[in-house]
Parts: sequence; C-alpha cells; structure tokens
Amino acid sequence: MKILLAEDDPNISVIAKIALEHIGGHQVHLATNGRMALEMALSYDFDLILLDEMMPEMNGLTTCRQYIAKKQEPAPVIFLSAKSQESDIREFTEIALGYIPKPFDPATLNQTIYRIISKSQRAEAA
Repeated sequence: MKILLAEDDPNISVIAKIALEHIGGHQVHLATNGRMALEMALSYDFDLILLDEMMPEMNGLTTCRQYIAKKQEPAPVIFLSAKSQESDIREFTEIALGYIPKPFDPATLNQTIYRIISKSQRAEAA
C-alpha cells in the first residue's frame, strides 16, 4: 500500500514508518503538519492516510474534512491520536475508517490497520 503518514512527532513518525515499511512492506510518505498532509493527499493518490489529530498549522480533523470535501475519490483515513475520550473517538470515526490510540505497538500496527479496514469493508457489505 502507498500510505501517507501525517505525524508531527519525529519519534512517532520514525517508529511508524519503520513498522509500516519493514514489517508491512508498505511505501510510506511523511507529512509533518496538517497543511502539508492536505497538499500531499490532494496531489497524489494514496491507498491509506494515517492522520495525527494534534498537528501544527491544521489539526487532523480539519485536514480530513477538507481532504474529503476536495478529493473526488478520497483514500480511507485512520486517525492516530493520544486523545481517547469517547467524544473524540466518536468524532474521529464519524469521518474516518477508524482510530488507533497512541501510544501504539509498532509490532502490531499493520495488523491493527488491516483489522480496521476489514471491519469497515464488512460494515459496507452489510
């Protein structure tokens, strides 16, 4: 998969990129703020976007809303966030496929992504 990872924390982005590329075999492109993520997402076709909520210049929810509104065929979005209150999770899952809480386990990140995608596909088929 060609994945856009939007994450402003360099430690998290390095760990996630290694997990996604070396364990999952994916091609990962990094964005370090919401504005950059939106520009990249609109300019290139990604199979998946992993989007941090708390980023400089534009938060993840705003980035996601603008991306979906502007992209003719948007890629699925999964949020990565330390926000874990029920209201936050509900807001993420209303506009995206799902949510992965931080900190996440790099060894199971790919499995978590596939589980969210599979659950979404089953829900669409029902």
